[in-house]
This record gives sequence, structure tokens and C-alpha cells, in this order.
Amino acid sequence: MAERTLVTIVDDEKAVRRAIGRLVMSAGLESEAFSSAEEFLQSYPNRSPDCLILDLCLPGMSGLELQHRLAADHNRTPIVFVSAHDDPECRARALQGGLSHSLPNPLRMTPCWKPSIP
Repeated sequence: MAERTLVTIVDDEKAVRRAIGRLVMSAGLESEAFSSAEEFLQSYPNRSPDCLILDLCLPGMSGLELQHRLAADHNRTPIVFVSAHDDPECRARALQGGLSHSLPNPLRMTPCWKPSIP
């Protein structure tokens, strides 16, 4: 039996994890959720997610730090950042790390950051 697509959610807000998890499951995908980057890393690499939905501002290791850690491990899992903060410095660092899109938190359908396409 083939494994279903796994979307992993890392967000310190329980309500956000639950809401995104329900959205993911409604699309017929499998989801798992963690309250911190450290908690996620403890389970990794049991099963590498097909997509990671990651909050930028986490207690302890930030979403950007997790992005860089995964990149250093040559993990190419696509990451969708969610953030309630539109900080230009964080945005620049995320774009440098490979960000293509992000979503504001609370979630809206319009990305809050769009990379410049040359």
C-alpha cells in the first residue's frame, strides 16, 4: 500500500496547528503537527514530509533556523512559511534560503511575500 502525501505543520499555536491540519486532511492528505522545531527534529528523519508548513516565529529554534538546518542536511522538502509578522529582514533571509511563497497568519489566500522574478 502506497503512503499518502505527508504534510507536516510546525506552529506553536495549537489552534493554528489544528486548523491547518483539518485543511490538509480535507484535501485527502496526511498531516502531522509539532509545536516546535525541536519537537519536529526529534521525529525527523522517521519519515521526511512531502511538504512542511512552518511558522517563522517559534520559541527556541525559529522557522528560519529550521529551514537552514534542513538545507544543511540536503533536505529539499518544500516549505510554506506562515507568519503574523512581515519583517523585511526575515523575509530577505527566507527568500535567500529558497522561499518561493508564504502565507500570512491568520491565514488568507493571498501570499504576504512574493519573490522578485527576474
